[in-house]
Amino acid sequence: MTTTLENSEVELSKQIGDYWSGTTTSAGAAGGTTVVDTALMAKANDWISDDAHDMITSGTYDGEERKISSLDNSTGAMTVLAHGGQIASAVTYRVHRLFTASEKRRALIYAARQVYPELHKVIRDESIVSHNWLKDGSFEVWTSSSALTNWTTATSTIAQTTTSLYFKHGATSCKISTAAGSIAQGISNWDDLKRLAGHTVTFTVQGYCDTASCLRLSIYDGTTTTYSDYHDGDSAWTEDNAPLEVQATIDENPTEITFKILHAVAAGTSYVDDARVIGPDNPRIYIGNLGLAQNTPHQVLIEHSNYSNKEPWTLIHGIKYDTKNGYMYLPNAVARDYRLRILGIGYLDYLASGVSSTAWTATIDIDSPQLDVLVVQAALYLYTEMSMPNFTVGDRTKYQEVIGFWDSKLKRAINKYGMEVPPAPVDWGIT
Repeated sequence: MTTTLENSEVELSKQIGDYWSGTTTSAGAAGGTTVVDTALMAKANDWISDDAHDMITSGTYDGEERKISSLDNSTGAMTVLAHGGQIASAVTYRVHRLFTASEKRRALIYAARQVYPELHKVIRDESIVSHNWLKDGSFEVWTSSSALTNWTTATSTIAQTTTSLYFKHGATSCKISTAAGSIAQGISNWDDLKRLAGHTVTFTVQGYCDTASCLRLSIYDGTTTTYSDYHDGDSAWTEDNAPLEVQATIDENPTEITFKILHAVAAGTSYVDDARVIGPDNPRIYIGNLGLAQNTPHQVLIEHSNYSNKEPWTLIHGIKYDTKNGYMYLPNAVARDYRLRILGIGYLDYLASGVSSTAWTATIDIDSPQLDVLVVQAALYLYTEMSMPNFTVGDRTKYQEVIGFWDSKLKRAINKYGMEVPPAPVDWGIT
C-alpha cells in the first residue's frame, strides 16, 4: 500500500494532460545537447512549448532535467540545455510541457501535508510500557539498521531485526553478534534516569540466545554492578512472564546510572526486546518518535496482563500532553509495567528508509484510489501557487474556471476516497 514519488508524478502528469514518455532511438549529440526519438517525428515542431523540459528516466543521466529549446520533427531530435553527457540510444525519457518534473514533485510533497486529515497515516503503537524509565525499551528507533538511536553499543555488532520469530514487542528487536560486548542506556543517553538515584529498580529484558553463559543484564551506579542470571542459551525466547531480570538499589549519590545488556561470547547470537526499568512512578513518556500529528494520540489504552492480547484493553483518561516536546504524562493511578496501545493519526510524507525524502524512489503510504485525492490536491497547488501570471480579463476568467474545476474535483475525490478521521481526543479526567 505504497506509491513512489515517481509513480505519483506520472499519475499527476496524466491527470493534468501533461504526459509524454519515450525511448531514444539513437544516441544524441556528444555534448548531451540533443535527445533523439523517431516517435517525435509525428509531433509538430511547435508541440514544444516555451516552458517544455525533458527528464531522463534511465541510464547514466537518470533524473536529469533540462529545458527544451526546439524540436526537429524531420529527425525526431530535441535540442536541450546540455545534459551531463551524451544521451545514449535506448534511454527512457519524459517530456513535461506545462510544469517541470521538479515542480510536480514539489506540488506532490506539499499536497501530502495539505490533504491531512482527509488522508493520513494510521498509527497503532504497542512499543511503550507504562512507567518504564527506559527510552525506546522496545528497540524501535534506529539511526541506521546497525545503530540504535537511544542506546550505546560497545564492541558487538547490532542489527535491526524485523523477522517475526525474532522480535516480541513492537515491530523490531535488536540482534547482538560478532564480538563480545554490550548495549547500554545511561544518563548520557536519557537524562531522566538520574531521577532513579536512591531508588530500588527492576531491569528486565525479553531475550533469545543460542549460547550458554552469553546473554545477561547488569545495573551499575558508579560503585556497584549487579548482574542477572544468564540466559539458558537454548535458542529460545524467555517466557513472557519470566524475562531476564536483575534488581538493585541505586546509590543516593551515584556517579553513574547505567542499564546494560551484556553479550559475553563472540560466537553467540542474541536477540533482545522489551527492555524495562520499573521503579518509582514515571509519568513522563516520550512519544515524539511515533509520528503523531501534534504529538497527540486519539486514544491510549492499557493491557490487562502482559502479552495477554485479551480485548478490550482499558482506555486511560486524564493524560496530559507536552505537544511541543513530544511527551505524555500518565496519571500516577495508571498501573505500572503494562503495555500501552497508542492510537492516532499522523501526516503523510514521502519517505526513504523512514526519513522524509525528495528522491523519486521515496514512497508514501497510500495507493489508488486514494492517490487521486493527493494528485488532485497537487494539481490545485500547481494552478494556484505556481501559475500566477498577469492575465488579461478574458484569460483571468478562463484561469478561474480551471481553478474551480480542480477545486470541485478535489471535493469529489475527498468525498469518495477520503479516510475516516477518528473522534478528537477528549480529557475526561482520571477514571
